Amino acid sequence: MNNKLKSHLDKIFGPYADLNNVKDLKEELYSDLLEKMNDFISQGNEEETALEKTINSIGDVSELIDEICDNTRKLQFQAGMDFSMSALKNSDMSNTTIIVGKFNYSDMAGTNFNNSVLTGSKFKCTSLTDCSFNGTDLTGVEFNKSDLSRAIFRNAKIENTKFHYSDLSGVSFEGLKIINANFDYAGLKSTSFKNTILINVSFKTDVKKTDFDGASMDKLTFAILKGYKANLNNVTILENI
Repeated sequence: MNNKLKSHLDKIFGPYADLNNVKDLKEELYSDLLEKMNDFISQGNEEETALEKTINSIGDVSELIDEICDNTRKLQFQAGMDFSMSALKNSDMSNTTIIVGKFNYSDMAGTNFNNSVLTGSKFKCTSLTDCSFNGTDLTGVEFNKSDLSRAIFRNAKIENTKFHYSDLSGVSFEGLKIINANFDYAGLKSTSFKNTILINVSFKTDVKKTDFDGASMDKLTFAILKGYKANLNNVTILENI
């Protein structure tokens, strides 16, 4: 009977399977209905009858689901949201658009920002260890004195992005195209820029233990890195840039 009840709820909530808030509603409703079905059985009803009565008691939940969906859609695009001084460790902020948001002095370690747009947002003194920025648009984002150790940036868009005084130890930027970015005074120990394209990128920091193997860069970026004693043995200089 439990499986039949669960199957019925699956049909109702099927179109909204990807929304976490709706999942929570489904789980809560299932728990309540299961208790109600057991009450019907304890009152002497056959299991099939109890199941039928339970299903009939559900009514129309579409209005409640639509309200949740509307609220979720509103959160998909927010300008100027302030998450400063918040405890948001291991949060799911994937597939969201937050323009000029503020995430200052917050604990966001382990947070999932995958496939989000964070244009112009600021992260000052923020804990971002083990965060995931896969496919994230970081155009104009400012990371200042933030801990980004072990963060993941696969397929991220890094343009006009600043990483001032931030810890990027062990982070991989491999294969990305980084434009007009600034890594001044950042911690880049064991950071990898293998096969990365670097155009007008500033590295006024210790890069002696940073990996630029196979990277391509403009002359100015090359000159800056050379001045800071980076290993540029297998680097390609891009002409006419």
